Amino acid sequence: MRINNYWKSPEVVPNYLNDWNKVIGIASPGFTLLADFRNMLTHPVSVKAMHETVATKLLESNVSYVAEVSPTDRIAVLQVSGVWKQIGKGSIKVADIALGENILDQLAGTTD
Repeated sequence: MRINNYWKSPEVVPNYLNDWNKVIGIASPGFTLLADFRNMLTHPVSVKAMHETVATKLLESNVSYVAEVSPTDRIAVLQVSGVWKQIGKGSIKVADIALGENILDQLAGTTD
């Protein structure tokens, strides 16, 4: 998953929740998620609520591990951390995409 830049409101990404429902519906049990938030900017409360909904759906779907490349925007870092804490699921903080993929593959017991 990659989130880029600033989302003014949920209307900017009208298919976001439906797209997540599709992904979760076809994902294999115990799937992993690599979240690339490097270019995400601080977002309004209405967008944060949408991310919380997705995070809750991920928790309910029994995602096994989440690795996160944190945003460079300091407020966005707090927002992302707050979403994971609110649903009671932590994420593995990684420095880059390749490291995240490698760690998730090892944790899931798969290799390329």
